[in-house]
Amino acid sequence: MDAKEIEIMSQWFDLCYDIGIDLESATSMGQKIVNAYSSSHRNYHTLEHVNHCLSILDQVPIAIDEENDLRFAIWFHDIVYDPKSEENEIQSAQIAYDWLNKQAVGNPDQVRNLILSTANYLEPATDQISYMVLHDIDLAILASEESIYLQYQRDIREEFRHLQDEEFLHARRKFLKAVLELNPLYAIEAYEHQWEEKARQNISNELKKIEKSINLLSSTEK
Repeated sequence: MDAKEIEIMSQWFDLCYDIGIDLESATSMGQKIVNAYSSSHRNYHTLEHVNHCLSILDQVPIAIDEENDLRFAIWFHDIVYDPKSEENEIQSAQIAYDWLNKQAVGNPDQVRNLILSTANYLEPATDQISYMVLHDIDLAILASEESIYLQYQRDIREEFRHLQDEEFLHARRKFLKAVLELNPLYAIEAYEHQWEEKARQNISNELKKIEKSINLLSSTEK
């Protein structure tokens, strides 16, 4: 692990220590987490994304019951990530459940269900606080400052490098338009006030660029 990975993973070891997981088990799974999130096909869904989610959770403006379960859900929610697959969340949730169940700590069922909830952000978050927080944390990137959002766009495009431009653009447009239909986009009221306007602005700007790119591709094909 490099220095940045060590810094991020210190949070994993703190979590495992706090909940009573032995060092050997924590180290073994920690290495699997590093290996998974460092895979060469990842550009956005990396340890940096996990770290970003955890940093937001550290500042969440409401009380959360069983916060450790939410932290485990964040660590495991993208441990399996294949842009060509529709079962990433199912497989990630099962890995988390199996490992936590083996350690006999926390609430493996809750962690699994939290991860499964990340499969579809086009549905409003449930009214359970942990689910609402995870929903908003994972979508926080949409409300980033322009330079960060632009890098996010590039990273997502790179992760879907197996798609031709036209196919990717149409799929991305469909997703972003569906996100804009969420009202509100963020489930936690404080995040709605803090992030909603910026997220909608970023998405609208990206959609304008997508439309221009699609029109350009259409004109060159004629």
